[in-house]
Amino acid sequence: MLDIIRPTLLLSQSICKDNIRKMVRKAERHGLQLIPHFKTHQSARVGDWFKEAGVTAVTVTSVKMAEYFAEHGWNDITIAFPFNILEIDGLNTLASRVNLRIFVNSIETTVILKQKLKTPVRFYIEIDVGDGRSGVEATNFGQIKRILESVGNNPHLNFDGFYSHPGHTYNAKSPGEVEEISEKVVEKLRILKQHFKEEFSDLKIGMGDTPSCSLSENFDGVDNIHPGNFVFYDLVQHSLGANRLEEIAICLAVPIVAVHPERSEAIIHSGWVHQGKDSLRDSEGNIHYGFVVQLNQNGWSEPIPGAKVIKLSQEHGVLSLPGEVIQSIKVGDILGIMPVHACATAVMMGEIWTLEGERLEMMPG
Repeated sequence: MLDIIRPTLLLSQSICKDNIRKMVRKAERHGLQLIPHFKTHQSARVGDWFKEAGVTAVTVTSVKMAEYFAEHGWNDITIAFPFNILEIDGLNTLASRVNLRIFVNSIETTVILKQKLKTPVRFYIEIDVGDGRSGVEATNFGQIKRILESVGNNPHLNFDGFYSHPGHTYNAKSPGEVEEISEKVVEKLRILKQHFKEEFSDLKIGMGDTPSCSLSENFDGVDNIHPGNFVFYDLVQHSLGANRLEEIAICLAVPIVAVHPERSEAIIHSGWVHQGKDSLRDSEGNIHYGFVVQLNQNGWSEPIPGAKVIKLSQEHGVLSLPGEVIQSIKVGDILGIMPVHACATAVMMGEIWTLEGERLEMMPG
């Protein structure tokens, strides 16, 4: 184990690689291309583990992230975010080096792209399948057709298909509800594909949320999947039934800076600048910000029963701990926190350390 003196994000390579291989096998079983989202780990080294597993294309959220992974050998990249037209110069430069797919969700965007795009790219129209975040509603065939007509025969914009992120699976209360939502999403996408298939015989359907991709076995009509969080998993995914606790690949090691036996609490150096602000409710309705674990030579233990992060400020965290744990710890000890939201914790920390002591580079902030 590392000599830890400050909040440190630990990663189990074995768990992480198992998660990658599991999703690769699932995609193969369903005849899908896995195009994983790299926004969770943002690490070239973790990206190498995907290459070792046979993955050849990736998904990112920005031109900046696309540039980072292009510099590390990826040449098939989807930018899964409504295209920011202010980054057109960067897009032109990057598109001259790698195969790019972008989101075109409006006629306004196509007009500007037709004027300023100098290098061919492929594009998805993002489809809102119920999350209400971004994209064209799945049933709005008219608006989709108008976007495609606005592109016309422009040589620099080549239609690839439809992409969706069913983020509303995160509102589910059970694994069964995740699967029900996913079934409805797949059916919406199947109808959409059927409607435009005659005119665009090669169009692809992409979808990507970790709960659906982990739990569902129905991908009828889907061509590629783009989950991201599965590489680490976390307590949100666990609450949905998408993973087991032993499949969570990261743990935030935190120093104890004060112990308060009279209130069964300890203060740790770990606030929202380290963990993020995401929270969950326990079975009694109480909010918490992570489970507490003991660190050991093999990584970390199962969660300590009844031990949770109950309060966060910028740099402080407050742990609620059982009496026997309070009596056994002291200032200067190190405990571990299983993250509520792995994506947030990773990006807030900005670096990852393997249990073997290797520092994994992440995309610069």
